[in-house]
Amino acid sequence: MNSIEKKDFQVAKSFANPPGGVPEVFSATIWLLSGFFKEIDADPKTKKPKQFDWKAAQKLMKDPNAFMAALLGFKEIVNGNEIPAANVAEVKKTYLSNPSFDPVVVESKSKAAAGLCSWVLNIVKFYDVIQEVGPLRQQLEEAKQQL
Repeated sequence: MNSIEKKDFQVAKSFANPPGGVPEVFSATIWLLSGFFKEIDADPKTKKPKQFDWKAAQKLMKDPNAFMAALLGFKEIVNGNEIPAANVAEVKKTYLSNPSFDPVVVESKSKAAAGLCSWVLNIVKFYDVIQEVGPLRQQLEEAKQQL
């Protein structure tokens, strides 16, 4: 994320017809942030995004500073196990299964998309680790209480 600058989002936002791979990266980002970032119109119960097309992606970049803050703070949401499993499953099925969902592939098209692609991949990996570690943390707390 440190490699992305405000101007990178401004360049990406200006695309009328973004190059292939760029919309997919932003769509995956929308699926993960849905329900946690005010610029995403999400179902209040399920936190599924109502739109995840390029127009919705451009809305994300309306305020690049707020967008960056949401991205940087998202680890705490994942760590708190607040992200819906269905949203992560959608990202894995629809986007991560595509071999071109790769920061190296996307970088030549958009620096912002390359940074976001890395962010999506890392957030999903972190989510998977939290899913494995969460029950172990709970067992540890229960064991501590029994001591």
